[in-house]
Amino acid sequence: MIFFISNKTYSRIISITSGIVLFTINLTASSTLLNVKDFGASVEKGEYATLQIQKAIDSCAVTGGGTVVVPAGEYLCSTIILKDNVTLELLSGATILASNKESDYNQHVSFEDTGGGSIPVLIYAEKANNVSIRGNGKLKGQPAYYIDTLNYNPFIDEDYFAAKEAGVDLKISKWERPNVSLVVLSECTNVKLENISIIDSPFWGLHLHWCRDVQIKGLKITSKLNVAANSDGIDIDGCQNVTVSDCIIETADDAICLKTTRNKDGTRDCENIVINNCILTSSSCALKIGTESYGDFSHIIFSNCVIRNSNRGLGIFIRDGGMASNIIFTDIIIECNRKPVGWWGSGDAFRFAVMKRNENSKIGLIRNVMVKDIMAFVQGSTRVIGYENINNIQNINFHNLQFFITPESTPDIRAKEAFSIKNASEVLLDNVKINWIHYYDGSKTKWSNSFIFENIHQLNLRNIYTVNQPKDFPPLLLLNVKKITKTNVN
Repeated sequence: MIFFISNKTYSRIISITSGIVLFTINLTASSTLLNVKDFGASVEKGEYATLQIQKAIDSCAVTGGGTVVVPAGEYLCSTIILKDNVTLELLSGATILASNKESDYNQHVSFEDTGGGSIPVLIYAEKANNVSIRGNGKLKGQPAYYIDTLNYNPFIDEDYFAAKEAGVDLKISKWERPNVSLVVLSECTNVKLENISIIDSPFWGLHLHWCRDVQIKGLKITSKLNVAANSDGIDIDGCQNVTVSDCIIETADDAICLKTTRNKDGTRDCENIVINNCILTSSSCALKIGTESYGDFSHIIFSNCVIRNSNRGLGIFIRDGGMASNIIFTDIIIECNRKPVGWWGSGDAFRFAVMKRNENSKIGLIRNVMVKDIMAFVQGSTRVIGYENINNIQNINFHNLQFFITPESTPDIRAKEAFSIKNASEVLLDNVKINWIHYYDGSKTKWSNSFIFENIHQLNLRNIYTVNQPKDFPPLLLLNVKKITKTNVN
C-alpha cells in the first residue's frame, strides 16, 4: 500500500518543526551605548571609518556588551568584526559602504566559496554569542559586473540545447573582483538581525554559516535583477533553529537559500528552519534548498510567501550526497517569467531534483516533502526528477495546487509539459489543476501534456483537472508507472 503523509503525521511534523520558534534570544542587558562618531568615524568622501567603528565595537565588548550606534551618514569601510554581546545599530540614514578595493579587506577574515576561492567580508563574526545587527540603515556594496556568453553546462543541458536550436546564445552575468560578501556570521549563537537593508551585495548578501538560534525579521535585500550574479539574498548554511520572517528580497540570484557547504572542517546539517511571510523576487530561485548539499536538510517550513517576477519559485537540488527530508511548502503565491540574463530556471513554479555534481559525487535523497496550497502563474514546466532510478525521490505529496500557464516570450522556447515527475516512488497528487492560457501562436509552442509521469512506483491521483489542454496531446501521459490509483481524473 502506498504511504502518504497522513493528517496525523502532518500534524506531528508541524508540531515538531513549530517548536523551533519557541527559542528565545537574550542579548546581554548592558547600559553601554557608544556612538561611532565619538571614536572619530568620518563620513567624508574617500575617508575610511573602519578602524573607528571597530574601536567602538571592541570597547563595547570589553565592558560586557551593549549597543554601538552608527548615526546618519555614509561610512566607507572594509572588514568590521562583531564581538560577543554587541548590537550594531544603524540609524535611519546611516550607510556602511563596502570598499571596492580588495586590498582593503582583512586577509585573515574571508570565506571560502564552493570553487575554493576566498571571498572578502564586510561585517563578520566568528564563534560569537549574542550578536545583533538592527536599525533602519543600510549595508551597501559597490559591485561591478559584465555579461558574457555561457559555455555548455551539464546541469542545464536541456536549456542550453534548446537555445542553440533556436540560434540563441544563453547569457550569464559575471562579477569583477572584489566579490565581497556583506555579512558573514560563522558558528555564532543567539543571533538577531532586524530591519536593516542590504543593498547591491557583490556576492552573497547575508551568509549564516553553522549558526544556531537565529532570528531574522524585516530585512530588505536588493540587487540588480539583470546582472547581479551570485548576489544571493539570505544563505542559511548548516544552521539550526532559524526563523526568517517579514523580509522583502529582490535579487538576481537565489532570494533565500538553504545550503550545507563543505570546508576543511567538514559540513553540518541544516535543520529546524522556518521561513514565513516574505515577499521575494529572484532571477534565479526564490525559495531554495541546495545546490550545495554535502550535509542533510530536515524539518523545514516555507509558508505564507509571495513570489513575484522570478525565474523559478521553489527549488530542491541535491547534488553532493545529502538528504532533504520533512520539508513543507505551503500557502505560497508564485509568479514566474523568463529572465533575459541567467539560466537557473525557465519561468517554472518549482523544480526538485537529485543529481551528481561530478562523477565522484554521492547520490543523495529527497523524501517526505509536502507542497500544498500553491497558486502559480508561470511560463515554464514544473518538474520533479530523480537520478536514474526511482529510489532517491520518495513520498512526495502535492495538495491543492493550481497552475496558470502562459506562453514564453523568448525565442528559445523551452517549456513543454506543465507538470512532470520522473524516477520517484510514493507520489500523491490531490486537487491539482492545470489552466492553459491560449493567447499565442500555437505553431510556435512546444507545449504538450498537462501531466507526465515516468518511472514511478506507487502513484496516487485524486481530483486532477486540466483546462484548455493543447491539441493533439492527451492531458495525462503514463510511462512505466507501477501501482497507480486514480480518482476523479479529468
